[in-house]
Amino acid sequence: MAKKEKAAPAKPVTGKKLLDAARTHQDALQAKGLSSTVLDRYETSLKGLESKGPNPAAQTLIKDLRREAGEIQAAIRKEFPGNASFHSVFQAGEPVPSEPRAVLALGRLVLKEAPDYSQNLIKHAINAATLNHIRSLCTQLEKELGGGDPAVDSKQLEEQILAGARRAFEGKPELSQFESH
Repeated sequence: MAKKEKAAPAKPVTGKKLLDAARTHQDALQAKGLSSTVLDRYETSLKGLESKGPNPAAQTLIKDLRREAGEIQAAIRKEFPGNASFHSVFQAGEPVPSEPRAVLALGRLVLKEAPDYSQNLIKHAINAATLNHIRSLCTQLEKELGGGDPAVDSKQLEEQILAGARRAFEGKPELSQFESH
């Protein structure tokens, strides 16, 4: 009796082709547990990977976020000149970065740390309204840049989409749209 040859596992489809297949079968994927936001986030991450640099909207957001973070850092340097640990929490001893993802990271850092220092910051007009504005800028900038880290994000989202496709189409011909042979 001849041994049956094992077929090599099919490679998953990625990128625009995967997004198109997932959009075509979105209802079936969601019925099998795929979150409704995964495809939108995947599309955003693909745009971020294709981007050659920040678009005009992102450039404006970067400028605004740099200004807000810079004002917070300046207030900390001015009002707490001898407190190195306080400076380090908000990177007040360093210049405001200019690279888009570094600006986004600084904005997220300020949002994360500010509540722990609210008593010290509120005296200097760094309050909930300021933090809400920074949060809004960060959220919009992240969307314009294609996510926090489009390469990592897209891989994770691809895995979620493919797992959903396997659940939804196990043993069905539609699964072939999610695999290349």
